[in-house]
Amino acid sequence: MDRISLLPNDFLLHILSLLPTKDVPATILLSKRWLNLWKLVSKLNYIERYDNDDHVGFVRFVDRSLLLNTALVLESLHLKLDQQCSDVDVGFWIITAVRRGLRELSFEYCYTIEEPIRLPQSLYTCGTLVALKLQNVSLVDVQFPVCFKLLKTLHLDEVIYLDDETPKKLLSCCPILQVLDLDRAENDNVRRFSITVPSLQKFDYYGRPGSVLVMNTPSLKYFKSLDYASECMIEYLPVKRLLLCLSSEFPSGSIFHQLEHLEFCTCETECDLLMSLLQHSPKLRSLKLNETHGNVCGYRTLHWEEPSTVPETLMLVLETFEWRNYRGRNVERELASFVLKHARRLKVATFSPLASTQLDTTLGEKYRMITELARLPRGSTECELVFG
Repeated sequence: MDRISLLPNDFLLHILSLLPTKDVPATILLSKRWLNLWKLVSKLNYIERYDNDDHVGFVRFVDRSLLLNTALVLESLHLKLDQQCSDVDVGFWIITAVRRGLRELSFEYCYTIEEPIRLPQSLYTCGTLVALKLQNVSLVDVQFPVCFKLLKTLHLDEVIYLDDETPKKLLSCCPILQVLDLDRAENDNVRRFSITVPSLQKFDYYGRPGSVLVMNTPSLKYFKSLDYASECMIEYLPVKRLLLCLSSEFPSGSIFHQLEHLEFCTCETECDLLMSLLQHSPKLRSLKLNETHGNVCGYRTLHWEEPSTVPETLMLVLETFEWRNYRGRNVERELASFVLKHARRLKVATFSPLASTQLDTTLGEKYRMITELARLPRGSTECELVFG
């Protein structure tokens, strides 16, 4: 017997879980030790590419491997389908997994010629789910209330709803939801998308033109919005720390009154958004600028016009300022100059060049940036300039 076969079951099952599910049954050829191990794998991944010529064979394999699986709990099921599948086949797979105490489901239906697929009602009453990702799925026929009492992570990508009330009903059944990723379809039947989730901590939003996003998320710590054509209203956000990435207009509503520490992503934003944010954050003591994700659409030259009035928060409250992935471009230098000039209570201003893993910054470029920053006037005599 080989050395790997001498390892405990837990180790061998972990190895098998890293393989494509279609290759796992072949391990029975290794030795008798592996004969039934493949049936105990609790993480299953089924991926059918658009160029697969044996769709019937794929369906039969998924049917058989799900039925023969004997894991005590099915930890995760990932279905990525590039070809058209019937509601009956998909429904059977989902129902079988739900009966096994499914904890994580990732369902990606990439076949877009037909209407979004409908999944069985039993999925929406699966009380064991911790993470759920749905792509190109219709929720029009879902019966409420649903039961997601353990759900912490929810991804809704190109999902179709019955009306404005459907998202509200769905989210109200997720009492401990922490992460929400929402990528809306062009015609998802929702005009006003309301997010009222007291437990939500991280929210990624990709909107659509002509819609309204309404947020009541008192525990939110991270908010990213890539949306150039819709309105955002924040009704209640009493947090003290927040990471923001915005590409649309500044959110409306009574917001940021308790905010003290902000990390503001510069990957997709305009400088005037930052000024609006400072206007609406009267207690902000610490501000960090950082290109958190990288620019998804390629670098756009930021537009900067010095505002006619200086935000009071900048003049009278801000104490620490940090800029990571600083490149020293003209618009960045102008914004840095504005902050250093008007921040009268600033104690420390830290600038870090672009990380070498993304783009090498030569010693000459670093020296140029240090020299330029050191020459900028500072409104605070106590301000220490740090570069590194």
